[in-house]
Amino acid sequence: MHTLRQALATLITLIGGGVGNLALASSGNTSVASGSASATVEAPIRLVATGNLQFGTFAQPKTGGSITVSPYSAVSTTGELGSDMAVVQSTTVAAASFSVTGIANMAFGASGVSSVTISNGSSTMTVGNFTINSAFSGGTIGPNGTTTFNIGATLTVSAGQAAGTYTGTFPITVTYN
Repeated sequence: MHTLRQALATLITLIGGGVGNLALASSGNTSVASGSASATVEAPIRLVATGNLQFGTFAQPKTGGSITVSPYSAVSTTGELGSDMAVVQSTTVAAASFSVTGIANMAFGASGVSSVTISNGSSTMTVGNFTINSAFSGGTIGPNGTTTFNIGATLTVSAGQAAGTYTGTFPITVTYN
């Protein structure tokens, strides 16, 4: 019996040693590497109106016309508004101005509506043909994370337009490209 125990112990030792050697042999056939993970959170694009679109003050026209304020705040008129009923020169005429902040050097687009209505009680006028200044250069935020642009438009004035101050808003949306 003693011999059987010795033989069994020897067999177990051999098997155990063999398994140990197998474990050592297989560890030499593996390799471990680490991958990397990253994420970038972009600053949200932000648009702020910094100046209002102002068409100035003018006399009530008998035949109607239009006033156009360019993105550079230059004024042109048509119809009766282009003759003796021109915009009063001492009033403020200005393009709307906007400031965009976001990721430096990132391209973005701006969009709006084709026309809006401004009102004075029940009386209304239409503002349309919105244009962005050419210095806008395709919509790229500057290297400091900001840029500005101006918007001009055309105000259509009806014959006998009711006197008063007309107000309204127009939406402009900016998005990263």
